[in-house]
Amino acid sequence: MQSETKNFIKAILITSFSFIIISYLTFRTGLPKFPNIFLYNLIIIYSLHELGYHRSLFFLGSSIFLTILVSLAVNFSFVWNVPIFFITFLIADNEIKKHNYHFRVVETRIEEIKENINVLEDEHNKHKKEAVSLEKKEERYNALKDAVCVLSSTLTLDDVTKKIMDSAFNIVGKSESGLLFLVDTRKQELNLALSKNGTNSEKIKTKNGDILDDWVFKQRQCFLVEDIRRDFRFNADELSRCERNFRSVISCPLTEGNKVIGILRLESPKPYNYTTEDLRLLDIICDIGAVSLQNSILYKQTMDLAIRDGLTGLYLRRYFVERLKEELSRSLRNNSNCSFLMIDIDNFKNYNDEYGHTAGDMVLKVISKKLLNFVDSGIACRYGGEEFAILLPDASKKDALRVADNIRKAVKKEDIELRKVKTHVTISIGVTSFPEDAKVQDELIMRSDERLYKAKREGKDRVVAE
Repeated sequence: MQSETKNFIKAILITSFSFIIISYLTFRTGLPKFPNIFLYNLIIIYSLHELGYHRSLFFLGSSIFLTILVSLAVNFSFVWNVPIFFITFLIADNEIKKHNYHFRVVETRIEEIKENINVLEDEHNKHKKEAVSLEKKEERYNALKDAVCVLSSTLTLDDVTKKIMDSAFNIVGKSESGLLFLVDTRKQELNLALSKNGTNSEKIKTKNGDILDDWVFKQRQCFLVEDIRRDFRFNADELSRCERNFRSVISCPLTEGNKVIGILRLESPKPYNYTTEDLRLLDIICDIGAVSLQNSILYKQTMDLAIRDGLTGLYLRRYFVERLKEELSRSLRNNSNCSFLMIDIDNFKNYNDEYGHTAGDMVLKVISKKLLNFVDSGIACRYGGEEFAILLPDASKKDALRVADNIRKAVKKEDIELRKVKTHVTISIGVTSFPEDAKVQDELIMRSDERLYKAKREGKDRVVAE
Protein backbone atom coordinates (compact mmCIF):
# COMPACT_ATOMS: atom_id res chain seq x y z
CA MET A 1 0.00 0.00 0.00
CA GLN A 2 2.79 2.46 0.83
CA SER A 3 4.54 1.61 -2.45
CA GLU A 4 1.38 2.34 -4.47
CA THR A 5 0.89 5.68 -2.71
CA LYS A 6 4.48 6.67 -3.46
CA ASN A 7 4.01 5.71 -7.14
CA PHE A 8 0.82 7.75 -7.31
CA ILE A 9 2.42 10.86 -5.83
CA LYS A 10 5.46 10.43 -8.08
CA ALA A 11 3.29 10.17 -11.20
CA ILE A 12 1.29 13.30 -10.26
CA LEU A 13 4.43 15.32 -9.61
CA ILE A 14 6.22 14.20 -12.78
CA THR A 15 3.17 14.80 -15.00
CA SER A 16 2.40 18.20 -13.49
CA PHE A 17 6.00 19.36 -13.69
CA SER A 18 6.27 18.08 -17.30
CA PHE A 19 3.03 19.79 -18.25
CA ILE A 20 4.32 23.14 -16.93
CA ILE A 21 7.69 22.82 -18.68
CA ILE A 22 6.21 21.76 -22.06
CA SER A 23 3.58 24.52 -21.93
CA TYR A 24 6.26 27.10 -21.17
CA LEU A 25 8.48 25.85 -24.04
CA THR A 26 5.59 25.77 -26.48
CA PHE A 27 3.95 29.09 -25.75
CA ARG A 28 6.90 31.24 -24.68
CA THR A 29 9.71 30.12 -26.94
CA GLY A 30 7.75 29.32 -30.09
CA LEU A 31 9.07 25.78 -30.44
CA PRO A 32 7.16 23.32 -32.69
CA LYS A 33 4.04 22.07 -31.04
CA PHE A 34 3.67 18.52 -32.23
CA PRO A 35 6.97 17.12 -30.90
CA ASN A 36 6.18 18.71 -27.57
CA ILE A 37 2.66 17.35 -27.65
CA PHE A 38 3.97 13.89 -28.37
CA LEU A 39 6.46 14.20 -25.52
CA TYR A 40 3.71 15.37 -23.21
CA ASN A 41 1.52 12.38 -24.17
CA LEU A 42 4.35 9.97 -23.50
CA ILE A 43 4.76 11.45 -20.02
CA ILE A 44 1.04 11.00 -19.35
CA ILE A 45 1.22 7.38 -20.57
CA TYR A 46 4.17 6.77 -18.21
CA SER A 47 2.01 8.10 -15.40
CA LEU A 48 -0.80 5.78 -16.42
CA HIS A 49 1.59 2.85 -16.27
CA GLU A 50 2.81 3.86 -12.80
CA LEU A 51 -0.72 4.40 -11.44
CA GLY A 52 -2.32 1.30 -12.93
CA TYR A 53 -5.22 1.07 -15.32
CA HIS A 54 -8.16 1.78 -12.98
CA ARG A 55 -6.62 4.76 -11.22
CA SER A 56 -5.41 6.14 -14.54
CA LEU A 57 -9.01 6.62 -15.81
CA PHE A 58 -9.46 9.46 -13.37
CA PHE A 59 -6.06 10.87 -14.19
CA LEU A 60 -6.77 10.53 -17.94
CA GLY A 61 -9.96 12.58 -17.71
CA SER A 62 -8.20 15.21 -15.63
CA SER A 63 -5.33 15.42 -18.16
CA ILE A 64 -7.69 15.81 -21.13
CA PHE A 65 -9.67 18.49 -19.33
CA LEU A 66 -6.54 20.41 -18.40
CA THR A 67 -5.20 20.09 -21.96
CA ILE A 68 -8.40 21.52 -23.48
CA LEU A 69 -8.44 24.42 -21.00
CA VAL A 70 -4.85 25.29 -21.69
CA SER A 71 -5.37 25.02 -25.46
CA LEU A 72 -8.39 27.34 -25.42
CA ALA A 73 -6.69 29.82 -23.14
CA VAL A 74 -3.39 30.04 -25.00
CA ASN A 75 -3.76 28.81 -28.52
CA PHE A 76 -6.77 27.05 -29.89
CA SER A 77 -4.67 25.00 -32.29
CA PHE A 78 -3.17 23.17 -29.25
CA VAL A 79 -6.51 21.37 -28.88
CA TRP A 80 -5.23 18.94 -31.53
CA ASN A 81 -3.40 17.34 -28.67
CA VAL A 82 -6.65 15.62 -27.65
CA PRO A 83 -7.11 13.27 -30.66
CA ILE A 84 -3.38 12.68 -30.79
CA PHE A 85 -3.46 11.84 -27.12
CA PHE A 86 -6.38 9.40 -27.60
CA ILE A 87 -4.65 7.60 -30.44
CA THR A 88 -1.42 7.37 -28.50
CA PHE A 89 -3.24 6.26 -25.37
CA LEU A 90 -5.21 3.51 -27.15
CA ILE A 91 -2.06 2.07 -28.68
CA ALA A 92 -0.07 2.28 -25.51
CA ASP A 93 -2.94 1.12 -23.31
CA ASN A 94 -3.31 -2.11 -25.29
CA GLU A 95 0.39 -2.84 -24.83
CA ILE A 96 0.19 -1.96 -21.16
CA LYS A 97 -2.74 -4.35 -20.69
CA LYS A 98 -0.80 -7.14 -22.39
CA HIS A 99 2.27 -6.35 -20.27
CA ASN A 100 0.21 -6.27 -17.07
CA TYR A 101 -1.51 -9.54 -17.96
CA HIS A 102 1.76 -11.33 -18.62
CA PHE A 103 3.25 -9.71 -15.53
CA ARG A 104 0.38 -11.02 -13.37
CA VAL A 105 0.71 -14.48 -14.93
CA VAL A 106 4.43 -14.48 -14.19
CA GLU A 107 3.83 -13.23 -10.64
CA THR A 108 1.20 -15.92 -10.07
CA ARG A 109 3.55 -18.56 -11.40
CA ILE A 110 6.38 -17.28 -9.21
CA GLU A 111 4.13 -17.44 -6.17
CA GLU A 112 3.15 -21.01 -7.03
CA ILE A 113 6.80 -21.96 -7.47
CA LYS A 114 7.72 -20.34 -4.14
CA GLU A 115 4.88 -22.17 -2.43
CA ASN A 116 6.00 -25.46 -3.98
CA ILE A 117 9.58 -24.74 -2.90
CA ASN A 118 8.42 -24.15 0.68
CA VAL A 119 6.41 -27.38 0.65
CA LEU A 120 9.36 -29.32 -0.74
CA GLU A 121 11.71 -27.77 1.84
CA ASP A 122 9.34 -28.78 4.65
CA GLU A 123 9.12 -32.32 3.30
CA HIS A 124 12.90 -32.45 2.88
CA ASN A 125 13.48 -31.31 6.47
CA LYS A 126 10.90 -33.82 7.67
CA HIS A 127 12.53 -36.67 5.75
CA LYS A 128 15.95 -35.53 6.95
CA LYS A 129 14.80 -35.70 10.58
CA GLU A 130 13.24 -39.12 9.96
CA ALA A 131 16.48 -40.32 8.38
CA VAL A 132 18.51 -39.12 11.37
CA SER A 133 16.03 -40.77 13.74
CA LEU A 134 16.12 -44.04 11.80
CA GLU A 135 19.92 -43.93 11.70
CA LYS A 136 20.01 -43.45 15.48
CA LYS A 137 17.53 -46.29 15.97
CA GLU A 138 19.62 -48.52 13.72
CA GLU A 139 22.72 -47.78 15.80
CA ARG A 140 20.82 -48.54 19.00
CA TYR A 141 19.43 -51.82 17.72
CA ASN A 142 22.83 -52.87 16.40
CA ALA A 143 24.24 -52.16 19.85
CA LEU A 144 21.34 -54.13 21.33
CA LYS A 145 22.15 -57.05 19.03
CA ASP A 146 25.78 -56.96 20.18
CA ALA A 147 24.62 -56.85 23.81
CA VAL A 148 22.51 -59.98 23.24
CA CYS A 149 25.53 -61.83 21.83
CA VAL A 150 27.78 -60.74 24.70
CA LEU A 151 25.27 -61.50 27.47
CA SER A 152 24.34 -64.88 26.02
CA SER A 153 27.99 -65.96 26.17
CA THR A 154 28.65 -64.61 29.71
CA LEU A 155 28.12 -66.96 32.63
CA THR A 156 29.71 -65.54 35.76
CA LEU A 157 27.47 -63.28 37.86
CA ASP A 158 29.93 -60.39 38.15
CA ASP A 159 30.51 -60.30 34.39
CA VAL A 160 26.77 -60.45 33.67
CA THR A 161 25.95 -57.51 35.96
CA LYS A 162 28.75 -55.44 34.43
CA LYS A 163 27.62 -56.22 30.87
CA ILE A 164 24.01 -55.30 31.70
CA MET A 165 25.07 -51.93 33.13
CA ASP A 166 27.44 -51.17 30.25
CA SER A 167 24.73 -52.05 27.72
CA ALA A 168 22.25 -49.72 29.40
CA PHE A 169 24.73 -46.82 29.41
CA ASN A 170 25.81 -47.39 25.80
CA ILE A 171 22.40 -48.02 24.25
CA VAL A 172 20.11 -45.70 26.22
CA GLY A 173 22.78 -43.11 26.98
CA LYS A 174 21.85 -39.74 28.52
CA SER A 175 22.58 -41.04 32.03
CA GLU A 176 24.66 -39.63 34.84
CA SER A 177 24.40 -42.68 37.10
CA GLY A 178 23.05 -46.23 37.08
CA LEU A 179 22.16 -48.80 39.74
CA LEU A 180 21.59 -52.53 39.44
CA PHE A 181 19.89 -54.26 42.34
CA LEU A 182 19.52 -58.01 42.78
CA VAL A 183 16.79 -59.54 44.92
CA ASP A 184 17.66 -61.67 47.93
CA THR A 185 14.95 -64.29 47.47
CA ARG A 186 15.33 -65.53 51.03
CA LYS A 187 14.86 -62.13 52.68
CA GLN A 188 12.83 -60.62 49.81
CA GLU A 189 14.87 -57.43 49.78
CA LEU A 190 17.00 -55.52 47.30
CA ASN A 191 20.79 -55.58 47.44
CA LEU A 192 22.96 -53.29 45.34
CA ALA A 193 25.00 -55.50 43.01
CA LEU A 194 26.60 -52.79 40.85
CA SER A 195 26.58 -49.00 40.51
CA LYS A 196 28.08 -46.68 37.93
CA ASN A 197 28.66 -42.93 37.74
CA GLY A 198 29.10 -41.36 34.33
CA THR A 199 31.11 -38.24 35.22
CA ASN A 200 30.89 -38.10 39.00
CA SER A 201 33.54 -40.15 40.77
CA GLU A 202 31.65 -40.13 44.08
CA LYS A 203 30.73 -43.62 45.21
CA ILE A 204 27.04 -44.49 45.40
CA LYS A 205 26.30 -45.43 49.02
CA THR A 206 22.78 -46.81 48.84
CA LYS A 207 22.61 -50.57 49.45
CA ASN A 208 18.93 -51.48 49.50
CA GLY A 209 17.36 -48.86 47.23
CA ASP A 210 14.81 -46.13 47.98
CA ILE A 211 11.08 -45.59 47.49
CA LEU A 212 11.48 -45.59 43.68
CA ASP A 213 13.09 -49.03 43.71
CA ASP A 214 10.52 -50.31 46.22
CA TRP A 215 7.76 -49.14 43.87
CA VAL A 216 9.22 -51.08 40.92
CA PHE A 217 9.80 -54.13 43.14
CA LYS A 218 6.23 -54.19 44.44
CA GLN A 219 4.43 -53.15 41.25
CA ARG A 220 6.63 -55.28 38.93
CA GLN A 221 6.36 -52.51 36.35
CA CYS A 222 8.65 -50.13 34.49
CA PHE A 223 8.31 -46.45 35.17
CA LEU A 224 9.48 -43.15 33.71
CA VAL A 225 9.80 -40.05 35.89
CA GLU A 226 10.25 -36.96 33.72
CA ASP A 227 10.76 -34.61 36.67
CA ILE A 228 10.95 -36.06 40.17
CA ARG A 229 9.93 -32.72 41.68
CA ARG A 230 6.62 -32.78 39.81
CA ASP A 231 5.72 -36.46 40.15
CA PHE A 232 2.66 -36.96 42.36
CA ARG A 233 3.34 -40.67 42.98
CA PHE A 234 6.16 -40.09 45.46
CA ASN A 235 6.31 -38.13 48.69
CA ALA A 236 8.59 -35.09 48.50
CA ASP A 237 9.87 -35.58 52.06
CA GLU A 238 10.96 -39.14 51.35
CA LEU A 239 12.58 -38.11 48.06
CA SER A 240 14.56 -35.41 49.86
CA ARG A 241 16.41 -38.16 51.74
CA CYS A 242 17.94 -39.48 48.54
CA GLU A 243 21.71 -39.02 48.55
CA ARG A 244 22.03 -38.17 44.85
CA ASN A 245 20.81 -35.13 42.95
CA PHE A 246 18.69 -36.37 40.05
CA ARG A 247 15.62 -35.04 38.24
CA SER A 248 14.63 -37.69 35.71
CA VAL A 249 14.66 -41.48 36.16
CA ILE A 250 13.84 -44.62 34.20
CA SER A 251 13.71 -47.99 35.94
CA CYS A 252 12.74 -51.52 34.90
CA PRO A 253 12.47 -54.84 36.75
CA LEU A 254 14.41 -57.93 35.69
CA THR A 255 11.85 -60.71 35.94
CA GLU A 256 12.00 -64.48 35.73
CA GLY A 257 8.49 -65.83 35.35
CA ASN A 258 6.40 -63.89 37.86
CA LYS A 259 9.34 -63.15 40.16
CA VAL A 260 11.43 -59.99 40.21
CA ILE A 261 15.10 -60.99 40.40
CA GLY A 262 16.59 -57.53 39.94
CA ILE A 263 16.02 -53.84 39.12
CA LEU A 264 17.97 -51.67 36.68
CA ARG A 265 17.74 -47.91 37.13
CA LEU A 266 19.21 -44.96 35.20
CA GLU A 267 19.28 -41.35 36.45
CA SER A 268 19.97 -37.90 35.06
CA PRO A 269 20.23 -34.47 36.73
CA LYS A 270 18.29 -32.98 33.78
CA PRO A 271 14.47 -32.95 33.82
CA TYR A 272 12.61 -34.45 30.85
CA ASN A 273 15.79 -36.23 29.80
CA TYR A 274 14.28 -39.64 28.97
CA THR A 275 11.57 -40.66 26.50
CA THR A 276 9.25 -43.63 26.24
CA GLU A 277 11.59 -45.00 23.55
CA ASP A 278 14.44 -44.96 26.10
CA LEU A 279 12.23 -46.80 28.59
CA ARG A 280 11.30 -49.40 25.97
CA LEU A 281 14.98 -50.04 25.17
CA LEU A 282 15.82 -50.35 28.87
CA ASP A 283 12.99 -52.85 29.25
CA ILE A 284 14.42 -54.95 26.40
CA ILE A 285 17.88 -54.83 28.01
CA CYS A 286 16.33 -55.96 31.30
CA ASP A 287 14.53 -58.86 29.60
CA ILE A 288 17.80 -60.02 28.04
CA GLY A 289 19.68 -59.35 31.27
CA ALA A 290 17.18 -61.37 33.32
CA VAL A 291 17.81 -64.43 31.14
CA SER A 292 21.56 -63.96 31.48
CA LEU A 293 21.27 -63.52 35.25
CA GLN A 294 19.23 -66.70 35.52
CA ASN A 295 21.80 -68.53 33.39
CA SER A 296 24.63 -67.29 35.62
CA ILE A 297 22.74 -68.43 38.72
CA LEU A 298 22.16 -71.86 37.20
CA TYR A 299 25.80 -72.00 36.13
CA LYS A 300 26.91 -71.16 39.66
CA GLN A 301 24.60 -73.82 41.07
CA THR A 302 26.00 -76.33 38.59
CA MET A 303 29.54 -75.42 39.54
CA ASP A 304 28.64 -75.67 43.22
CA LEU A 305 27.20 -79.13 42.65
CA ALA A 306 30.49 -80.10 41.01
CA ILE A 307 32.66 -78.83 43.87
CA ARG A 308 30.33 -78.81 46.90
CA ASP A 309 28.72 -81.54 48.93
CA GLY A 310 24.95 -81.59 48.45
CA LEU A 311 24.19 -82.38 52.10
CA THR A 312 26.54 -80.06 54.00
CA GLY A 313 27.31 -77.36 51.44
CA LEU A 314 31.03 -77.78 52.09
CA TYR A 315 33.56 -78.28 49.32
CA LEU A 316 34.17 -81.79 48.04
CA ARG A 317 37.48 -83.54 48.66
CA ARG A 318 38.66 -83.33 45.03
CA TYR A 319 38.30 -79.54 44.86
CA PHE A 320 39.77 -79.13 48.34
CA VAL A 321 42.93 -81.06 47.42
CA GLU A 322 43.42 -78.83 44.33
CA ARG A 323 43.06 -75.68 46.44
CA LEU A 324 45.40 -77.11 49.07
CA LYS A 325 48.07 -77.62 46.41
CA GLU A 326 47.65 -74.02 45.18
CA GLU A 327 47.83 -72.55 48.69
CA LEU A 328 50.95 -74.55 49.61
CA SER A 329 52.68 -73.31 46.45
CA ARG A 330 51.71 -69.73 47.25
CA SER A 331 52.95 -70.10 50.85
CA LEU A 332 56.24 -71.47 49.54
CA ARG A 333 56.69 -68.54 47.16
CA ASN A 334 55.76 -65.96 49.81
CA ASN A 335 57.62 -67.73 52.63
CA SER A 336 54.43 -67.71 54.73
CA ASN A 337 52.62 -70.22 56.97
CA CYS A 338 49.63 -72.37 56.14
CA SER A 339 47.75 -74.63 58.57
CA PHE A 340 45.61 -77.72 58.11
CA LEU A 341 42.88 -79.16 60.38
CA MET A 342 41.54 -82.71 60.15
CA ILE A 343 38.24 -83.17 62.07
CA ASP A 344 36.23 -86.27 62.94
CA ILE A 345 32.91 -86.66 64.81
CA ASP A 346 33.26 -88.72 67.96
CA ASN A 347 31.09 -91.86 68.16
CA PHE A 348 29.19 -90.93 64.98
CA LYS A 349 28.27 -94.56 64.29
CA ASN A 350 26.33 -94.67 67.55
CA TYR A 351 24.09 -91.80 66.42
CA ASN A 352 23.29 -93.60 63.19
CA ASP A 353 22.58 -96.87 65.00
CA GLU A 354 20.43 -95.28 67.72
CA TYR A 355 18.58 -92.57 65.82
CA GLY A 356 18.91 -93.63 62.17
CA HIS A 357 20.75 -92.21 59.16
CA THR A 358 18.44 -89.21 58.98
CA ALA A 359 19.63 -88.17 62.42
CA GLY A 360 23.22 -88.68 61.27
CA ASP A 361 22.60 -86.32 58.33
CA MET A 362 21.23 -83.73 60.73
CA VAL A 363 24.37 -83.95 62.86
CA LEU A 364 26.53 -83.46 59.76
CA LYS A 365 24.56 -80.36 58.78
CA VAL A 366 24.83 -78.80 62.24
CA ILE A 367 28.59 -79.33 62.44
CA SER A 368 29.10 -78.06 58.89
CA LYS A 369 27.27 -74.87 59.74
CA LYS A 370 29.50 -74.36 62.78
CA LEU A 371 32.63 -74.91 60.71
CA LEU A 372 31.60 -72.24 58.22
CA ASN A 373 31.27 -69.72 61.03
CA PHE A 374 34.99 -70.06 61.80
CA VAL A 375 36.51 -70.15 58.31
CA ASP A 376 35.73 -66.79 56.73
CA SER A 377 39.14 -66.69 55.08
CA GLY A 378 39.66 -70.45 55.00
CA ILE A 379 38.39 -73.41 53.02
CA ALA A 380 36.27 -76.13 54.63
CA CYS A 381 35.45 -79.45 53.03
CA ARG A 382 33.72 -82.75 53.77
CA TYR A 383 36.73 -85.00 53.48
CA GLY A 384 34.74 -88.21 53.70
CA GLY A 385 31.91 -89.84 55.74
CA GLU A 386 32.01 -88.01 59.07
CA GLU A 387 35.44 -86.45 58.48
CA PHE A 388 36.03 -82.77 57.70
CA ALA A 389 39.12 -80.79 56.70
CA ILE A 390 39.87 -77.08 56.99
CA LEU A 391 42.64 -75.14 55.28
CA LEU A 392 43.72 -71.88 56.94
CA PRO A 393 45.93 -69.81 54.59
CA ASP A 394 48.46 -67.45 56.22
CA ALA A 395 47.74 -68.98 59.67
CA SER A 396 50.48 -70.07 62.07
CA LYS A 397 50.16 -73.19 64.22
CA LYS A 398 49.26 -71.03 67.20
CA ASP A 399 46.42 -69.37 65.23
CA ALA A 400 45.26 -72.78 63.97
CA LEU A 401 45.16 -74.18 67.51
CA ARG A 402 43.02 -71.28 68.66
CA VAL A 403 40.56 -71.73 65.77
CA ALA A 404 40.45 -75.51 66.29
CA ASP A 405 39.68 -75.19 69.99
CA ASN A 406 36.96 -72.61 69.34
CA ILE A 407 35.35 -74.96 66.82
CA ARG A 408 35.51 -77.87 69.30
CA LYS A 409 33.87 -75.82 72.07
CA ALA A 410 31.17 -74.43 69.76
CA VAL A 411 30.21 -77.90 68.50
CA LYS A 412 30.14 -79.36 72.02
CA LYS A 413 27.92 -76.53 73.25
CA GLU A 414 25.38 -76.89 70.41
CA ASP A 415 22.08 -78.59 71.31
CA ILE A 416 21.01 -81.14 68.70
CA GLU A 417 17.48 -82.53 68.96
CA LEU A 418 17.19 -86.08 67.63
CA ARG A 419 13.73 -87.63 67.81
CA LYS A 420 12.68 -85.04 70.40
CA VAL A 421 15.71 -85.84 72.52
CA LYS A 422 18.34 -83.14 73.05
CA THR A 423 21.87 -84.38 72.76
CA HIS A 424 25.39 -83.05 72.27
CA VAL A 425 28.13 -84.02 69.83
CA THR A 426 31.89 -83.82 70.32
CA ILE A 427 34.69 -83.74 67.78
CA SER A 428 38.42 -84.54 67.70
CA ILE A 429 40.87 -82.41 65.69
CA GLY A 430 44.41 -82.93 64.42
CA VAL A 431 46.42 -79.79 63.55
CA THR A 432 49.53 -79.39 61.37
CA SER A 433 51.32 -76.38 59.94
CA PHE A 434 53.28 -75.82 56.71
CA PRO A 435 56.26 -75.79 56.51
CA GLU A 436 56.83 -76.36 60.21
CA ASP A 437 55.36 -79.90 60.37
CA ALA A 438 55.52 -80.92 56.71
CA LYS A 439 57.00 -79.60 53.50
CA VAL A 440 54.81 -81.44 50.97
CA GLN A 441 51.07 -81.85 50.57
CA ASP A 442 50.73 -85.60 51.23
CA GLU A 443 52.90 -85.39 54.33
CA LEU A 444 50.79 -82.51 55.69
CA ILE A 445 47.57 -84.52 55.30
CA MET A 446 49.15 -87.67 56.77
CA ARG A 447 50.48 -85.81 59.85
CA SER A 448 47.09 -84.22 60.48
CA ASP A 449 45.39 -87.60 60.19
CA GLU A 450 47.86 -89.14 62.65
CA ARG A 451 47.23 -86.39 65.21
CA LEU A 452 43.49 -86.77 64.78
CA TYR A 453 43.63 -90.44 65.72
CA LYS A 454 45.98 -89.61 68.58
CA ALA A 455 43.27 -87.27 69.93
CA LYS A 456 40.77 -90.12 69.71
CA ARG A 457 43.07 -92.54 71.50
CA GLU A 458 43.64 -90.00 74.26
CA GLY A 459 39.91 -89.74 75.06
CA LYS A 460 38.34 -87.75 72.17
CA ASP A 461 36.85 -84.25 72.38
CA ARG A 462 40.27 -82.64 72.11
CA VAL A 463 42.77 -80.90 69.78
CA VAL A 464 46.21 -82.43 69.15
CA ALA A 465 49.00 -80.50 67.41
CA GLU A 466 52.10 -82.56 68.34
